[in-house]
Amino acid sequence: MLESVDITFDGVHSSQLDLTQVYVDSGLFEEKFVAQRTINEVTIRGNDIPYLQGVSRTPLEFPVKLYFEEGYTSETIRNVARWLIRDDYLPLTFDSNPERIFYAMFIGDSNLIHNGCEQGYIVLNVRCNSPYSYSNFKDSDDFHIDGEQMIEIMNDGDLPIKPEINIYKIGRGSLWINNFSRRDEPFEFDILEDEETIYVDNEEEFIKTDISNTDRYDNFNDNFLTLERGVNRLLIKGSCIIRIRYQFVFLQG
Repeated sequence: MLESVDITFDGVHSSQLDLTQVYVDSGLFEEKFVAQRTINEVTIRGNDIPYLQGVSRTPLEFPVKLYFEEGYTSETIRNVARWLIRDDYLPLTFDSNPERIFYAMFIGDSNLIHNGCEQGYIVLNVRCNSPYSYSNFKDSDDFHIDGEQMIEIMNDGDLPIKPEINIYKIGRGSLWINNFSRRDEPFEFDILEDEETIYVDNEEEFIKTDISNTDRYDNFNDNFLTLERGVNRLLIKGSCIIRIRYQFVFLQG
C-alpha cells in the first residue's frame, strides 16, 4: 500500500483534490502483513497447559499520509475533511493494487504537518470493518438450469465466502443446491412459484421475493450456501435462471 502514489476513497480519487500519498520514513517500507491475532484460552487449576478456545482477529488498522501537491488553503482543508471524515465504512483502494478493497473509516488523531507556508501533508489512521481485504465483486454468468445441472464457481481468495444469489424460477416447484466441495446439507427451497424472482444474501442470511406479502423463510431449510476456497462444484436441481455474486476475502492487507 505504501508504495502507491494515489488512493481512491468512496469513489473519489486523491488526485481530484491535488493529494498524493507520501512515505516520509527512511529505508524500506514497513506495513501490516496480516491483522493482529489474539489467542483465546482458559487455564484450569492444576493443569499447566491452557485449553485453546479459538483465535480472535482484530480489524486492520494502518496510517495514511497525504501530501498537498499544490499547497493548501482553508477551503482545500475543508474539502479534504468532508471527503475523508465520514461516519461509515466506505471502500478504500490504492492505485498500486486497485483490485484489493478495504472497507475503511478514518479514526483517532489526525494531524497536519506543515512548514508554516501552506505546504505540508496530513496524517490519518485507517480502521477497517474487518481483519480482511476484499476483491471487487464478481458476477457469474446467467446459468440456465433445465431440471438439473452441475456448475463450477472458483473462490480465489484465502477464506470461504457466502455469496449473493439471484434466482428466476421457471415452473412451480422446489430448488436445491448441493456444494460437492463441502459436506454441508443442501441449500433448498421446498416450493417456489413460476416466474418468481428470489434474492438470497447468504452472508446476512437475508431472503427477498418479488411476490408481495410472501415470506420465503418458511420455505427454506436454513442451510445458507458457502463457497470453499478453490473450485466449488454446485449441483443445482430445479428449472431456473441463476446468477451468483461474490467477493474474494484475503488474509493479507
